[in-house]
Amino acid sequence: MRYTLKQLRYLEAAARLRSITAAAGEHNISPSSIAAAIDAIEAETKQTLFNRHPSKGVMTTRFGRNFLTNVRELLQSHQQFEDSLSGINDKLEGSIRLGCFTPIAPIILPLILKLVSEVHPTVSIQIIEGDAQKMTELLVNDEIDIALTVSLDVPDALYFQNLIEAPPHVTLSTDHPMASRTSLTLEELVDEPMILLNLQQTKSYMISLFEKRGLSPNILYSSHSSEMVRSLVAAGFGYAIFNIKPRNKQTYTIGDLVRIPLASDHLAPEFGIIHYGKSGLTRVAQAVIEACAQLKSEGKFRDFVIAPIDS
Repeated sequence: MRYTLKQLRYLEAAARLRSITAAAGEHNISPSSIAAAIDAIEAETKQTLFNRHPSKGVMTTRFGRNFLTNVRELLQSHQQFEDSLSGINDKLEGSIRLGCFTPIAPIILPLILKLVSEVHPTVSIQIIEGDAQKMTELLVNDEIDIALTVSLDVPDALYFQNLIEAPPHVTLSTDHPMASRTSLTLEELVDEPMILLNLQQTKSYMISLFEKRGLSPNILYSSHSSEMVRSLVAAGFGYAIFNIKPRNKQTYTIGDLVRIPLASDHLAPEFGIIHYGKSGLTRVAQAVIEACAQLKSEGKFRDFVIAPIDS
């Protein structure tokens, strides 16, 4: 095959940024140079790597996604080779498309991004939010590099790196009759009005907690926004169940809320990073994963969960 590392870097940037213009900006060259590199590789491979849409940028084809996996492994190996010769590993540059499960994005991401920016200040991170299913789809379609998400329904083809196990807990308004309790059971809550975080994985998970005990929750309100759910709880419209909590106390337009552990044993989802395995990771992706591992080892993620109470 007759293409250069420079051409492969241009190709990788166009795929990662989904834009020839953006790739040109990252490499400080003209868009025509990026397009020429793509054309040359497509001519050499006799395959179409991208579907090009003037209004939507470029999208990798099935062949393109498979080709890019090998390209990124090659570029990563080459970078590691250069680093081993120069001994320079302290300055990391580049960008990453980081997916994040929407309910945990505003809670956990700032902590991770702060550490990454302190260690690697020149790294650029694009954040793409969505539900857990979307995170998987984006990763499979090469539209993100790694994702911070929940372990529920992660395909076997993806590697899941656990960061935290998050048992469910109850949120109530501070003036709720049960607000002073040290623990609660689903049996005690089943007739109370419930406010549901209505995302695909969270909805099925919450309802399953009750169904496993032969119960059916009394869902009065639902919302796709975790902040809306918390605000409704604080205002006294009902209770909600969460697995992750903000690290610091929040304020609400009306009222306030308390968080109470659930008694008994319930399924505790894991939250972590998903990707295709270490061989396909860029150095920037590895840096983000290493930051997450460091925060986990330091116990920083424990502030986001409430320990369960044994019955």
